[in-house]
Amino acid sequence: MKVQFTKKEIGRQWLVDLVNDMNTKLSSNISIVNDRVVFPESIASGTCSYHQVGPDVEITIFNLTFNVALTVERLAHTEDNFYCMHINCSPSEVTHVINKKAQKIGGPLNSSLLWCASDTTSSFQLEAGAPFQAIVISMSKEYIQNFLWDDPSSSHSCVLRTPDTETCHLAPEGNHKCDLNSNGSGKCSIDQRYIISRSLKSNIGKLKYELVQEIVNFDKNSSIPEKLFLKGNILKILALFVNRIAQKKERAKGNTRLNDVAKILEIKRIIDNNADAQHLSLAALAKSAAFSKSKLKSKFKEVIGKTTYQYYLDVKMEKARSILQDNTVSITHLAFELGFKSTSHFSQSFKKHFGVSPKFMLEDGLRRTK
Repeated sequence: MKVQFTKKEIGRQWLVDLVNDMNTKLSSNISIVNDRVVFPESIASGTCSYHQVGPDVEITIFNLTFNVALTVERLAHTEDNFYCMHINCSPSEVTHVINKKAQKIGGPLNSSLLWCASDTTSSFQLEAGAPFQAIVISMSKEYIQNFLWDDPSSSHSCVLRTPDTETCHLAPEGNHKCDLNSNGSGKCSIDQRYIISRSLKSNIGKLKYELVQEIVNFDKNSSIPEKLFLKGNILKILALFVNRIAQKKERAKGNTRLNDVAKILEIKRIIDNNADAQHLSLAALAKSAAFSKSKLKSKFKEVIGKTTYQYYLDVKMEKARSILQDNTVSITHLAFELGFKSTSHFSQSFKKHFGVSPKFMLEDGLRRTK
């Protein structure tokens, strides 16, 4: 059974709509009393409570077991007014779907946080009889901007900028720019459509798991005021999440660099083994590494210290010298075998490289063998 709702903004109307849809499709009598969802035993046992802790932040706490299999789906809204943090710490795995992409989350080893925007469709698939422990935190875009940058605009002091680059840890690639001055400070302008990302996943870690458990098991009779307790823990979770995403991006960049180096070394091996036997085009080499031609040229120069063409030519010339010194061979035939368009082109390249002509090198090799 699938129940659906559309959330347009911060506020409890989405919960009212969800309960109404559940009552219609399950032919049940679910109600909301003091912002707590009250289920008949035939539908679910446990608690589900809603808390608005400010004009821009709300949290829904799930600690229940459904007695029917259910998919709860939030439909995408046309505007990106808010973001949701889906944090699942259920004892067994739960399928979470964002824009038709399914991921298994939950369980003792895979408690996870999924971040998604209001203009993306998101759903939980809940099995009958399986405990479901999770919290969903919704925050307006303005709240995120205030939290991250102490400024309700999309420009912020770029304290989150990666050292020595113009990239911000939290901005998706191609949707930001940094206007930096000589001492490295300045403003980072992020496209209004993006705050952090449209959707992503992060394991929550032990500390964040403990924070979530505190929220799930919070006693309303505690001496700590409810809103203060919830808002404090929400800020902790958000801070840990931002830090983890920043670290994740740095690790990803490091892994990308290592992968690029491995591919360039493989291109070098292809050139070393085949430069004297066949013509290797830049396009073919780039395709073998899944690079664009421009990326291959820049990465090859960065790793090897020479341009792709220069290294390719160097290998050809070394092969030519070795053959000329050790064999009686036609220079015309050698030029053709090495892929040169003419003997004169080969001779010019050879002399430029070694300071002598291929004819001199051949004759010198013959003199040494006599």
